[in-house]
Amino acid sequence: MRADSKVFSARSRSSGCRITDSISVGEIDAVVIENQLLRLTILAGRGADVVECLYKPSDVDLIWLTESGIPTKGVPSDYPADVDSFLNGYPGGWQSIIPNGGAPCTVNGIAFAQHDEVALLPWNHEIITDKVDEVAIRFTVKTRKTPFNVRKTFRLRSGSLKCEITEEIENLSATTQDAMWGFHISFGGPFLAEGSKITLASSAEVIPHGSAIANTGRRVGTTDRFEWPHGRGEDGTEIDFATVPKQGTKSEMLYICGLTDGWYQVTNSQIGLGVHVSWDVKLLPYLWFWQEYGSSLEYPWFGRHYNIGLEPFSSYPTNGLIEAIANGSALRFAPFERKHSAVGFEVVKI
Repeated sequence: MRADSKVFSARSRSSGCRITDSISVGEIDAVVIENQLLRLTILAGRGADVVECLYKPSDVDLIWLTESGIPTKGVPSDYPADVDSFLNGYPGGWQSIIPNGGAPCTVNGIAFAQHDEVALLPWNHEIITDKVDEVAIRFTVKTRKTPFNVRKTFRLRSGSLKCEITEEIENLSATTQDAMWGFHISFGGPFLAEGSKITLASSAEVIPHGSAIANTGRRVGTTDRFEWPHGRGEDGTEIDFATVPKQGTKSEMLYICGLTDGWYQVTNSQIGLGVHVSWDVKLLPYLWFWQEYGSSLEYPWFGRHYNIGLEPFSSYPTNGLIEAIANGSALRFAPFERKHSAVGFEVVKI
């Protein structure tokens, strides 16, 4: 929903910082924020998904979109608690995830779909700041199955290569609530390519997912933990997970933990660009590392995608909230508690 008093307020400016919130993608309300260097497109009508982060000087989009592209319709309000509710129309890009991370599951009688709920809901939005030197816009949504209120604010300053994002989760109930909270950030071509590098803030431990995520097998040969970035394949050969491999490499899912500082950087020396992502590692201590390099020939990828996800999360694994509760990694919200997180998404020139 638009803040009507401020609709069209940016149309008088064609330079500096500006917001355009009078647009839609098909039936989905969308918002564009930009400055001289960056342009972000956000789907207010579906999850407040970021579906574009364009570095203007090189015309390079820093995030990944699926082959099916940006959806033109929102998720039906009566969506079933299954995987397809998320995957049908999944654009790639960047989603906020709460309270269920990953697979469908049932908790306290509540049936959750994949990455349910906020990624599947339409959000309201309000322009907070609309000036030539700074713009800020706030998205809000209340969950339907659980008692959470979510506020997410994007801020962009003149001449800056960094978008600042703050997110607040409030438990509206008088009962303690468990949740998984994360940022589902994905990267793909043309930014991501063979030889791209992943740099973490510190040494870290890696927990492989309990099983392969594709029927073509997996990269690691064991589910034993190892020190980032060197794992072992089935034949015992060393794998450098900090270097993005060639097209056709097997899929993998890893959980990186033990970071002393919350940031990572993905760089592509061939085009001289990188992305620096920072977050509160005490609140979100797990970095999910999803890898899809085109070897998954079945639904939904069909061998057409080359991408990674580097996703700060409160909890693990991607088997749904029920398993995060069981392993003790679920995030607990006391009655009426609010938790805040800040994320920085910055383009770096190398």
